[in-house]
Amino acid sequence: MEKINFKEKPLELLKSRIDSNVNNDPDYMRKGYSTPFDYPVAYRAEAWNGKDSFYGKAYYSKIIDSIAYYQNIYFNRIAFLTHHNKTVAILANAEIKSDTVYNEFVKQLEKQFGKPTFRPQTTEDVFYEWSAKDRRIQIDYSKGFSMEAMSGKKTEVKQTLNMQMLIFSRAEAAKIDSIQQKNYAKTKEYKVMEGDFKLYKNDPQKNIILMDSILNEKFK
Repeated sequence: MEKINFKEKPLELLKSRIDSNVNNDPDYMRKGYSTPFDYPVAYRAEAWNGKDSFYGKAYYSKIIDSIAYYQNIYFNRIAFLTHHNKTVAILANAEIKSDTVYNEFVKQLEKQFGKPTFRPQTTEDVFYEWSAKDRRIQIDYSKGFSMEAMSGKKTEVKQTLNMQMLIFSRAEAAKIDSIQQKNYAKTKEYKVMEGDFKLYKNDPQKNIILMDSILNEKFK
């Protein structure tokens, strides 16, 4: 992950390890709203940018131990987002052992990139963003549960600790933000490009200051 330069070719890197069940909605495909790997999946049904709502292709790997790493964090799934056949973002998921692992990773990124340029504005979210020369780096942390059922044994429920890391081309992210802002200025309806590659700073659901500015403009 540290060696990413946005020149990666997902189809060559992933080959037979592509998971075609991710970023794919069979119902949308049956209705003609989407074709395999389209991003965002529902761009025809839920247009975020009018006739230009199709952005590109997203390719996800199958879940494989240690398919990618960043310093001491090993990820079991990696995904690539392309725009005009050029890689613009890379997303990786990892299951980590404890809150401490996540907190230490935040400290490592602070040493590398300085203080986060965007962070949660509520106590419910646990994410950070850093802005570097050619990229924006976002990490997110969430807790979930997994169930393991075996014949003759009591079903076991385990807590899972999940971390997601998104590295997005700074220039391409700025273009998406600009499109969303311009569309809002025209329509007074703020629409974001939904999907796993969403940068929270550009999303009113995560950016309370952005949401407040939109509400203030609507109700002033």
